[in-house]
Amino acid sequence: MASRSTKGAKDAQMIAKLIEDIDITMFTTVGPDGYLVSRPLSTQKAQFDGSRVWFFVASDSPKVAEIARNSKVNLAYASKGRNTYVSMTGDAMVNEDPVKIEAFWNDALKAYFPRGVNDPKLTLIEVEVRTAEYWDGPGSLIGKAIAFAVARVTKREEVMGENRIVDLRGDRKTSRLPPSHADARGGAKRTAKKSTATKSAKTTAKKAAPARKTATTTKKAATQRTAATGKRAVKKTTARG
Repeated sequence: MASRSTKGAKDAQMIAKLIEDIDITMFTTVGPDGYLVSRPLSTQKAQFDGSRVWFFVASDSPKVAEIARNSKVNLAYASKGRNTYVSMTGDAMVNEDPVKIEAFWNDALKAYFPRGVNDPKLTLIEVEVRTAEYWDGPGSLIGKAIAFAVARVTKREEVMGENRIVDLRGDRKTSRLPPSHADARGGAKRTAKKSTATKSAKTTAKKAAPARKTATTTKKAATQRTAATGKRAVKKTTARG
């Protein structure tokens, strides 16, 4: 069986494959009033490297100020045709490295930045991805219909497609089932059941302890009474003699 880290590395590669043809992401930041704000942005680096994604924005756009106040963001990718969905969480920062800007630049961006890579408003947002959750289901209508029918009969929603959460921090990427997954719920139930059994055993032992103590005390008292009775009998016999 593959280790969690091996599975995580493979899932990171799968995420890269899932989003490579999805140009637009809904980029979510925390607004000045504390509410979430989402905007469509074009991802500049199509080949996700497993840790970072990049976006060109204008330096005076509200999202830049929002990131300065709170770096936490969410990126949502969706392909209805392929029935593929990816949600990433991470920390965003402004990156004005001219080498990076040159590497990610394409002439289609001149519609927004007429002066090209030298446009004073041109800025890169770099997102260091923390976790990613993906859903990859049957792509065709027939495949979706069959999966839906099986899910209804078996009551197992995971047949609708693969759904995992991948931790992308550091070099050791790990992967796990989401809490909503039946197998994950089953594991949680088993853990809870084991915990309840352990707690019940401890409670029973705790209740039994006073009983054992009482029995020991009663036995000790009986022994003492027997000894006392014996002493009185010996003393009475001696007196008669």
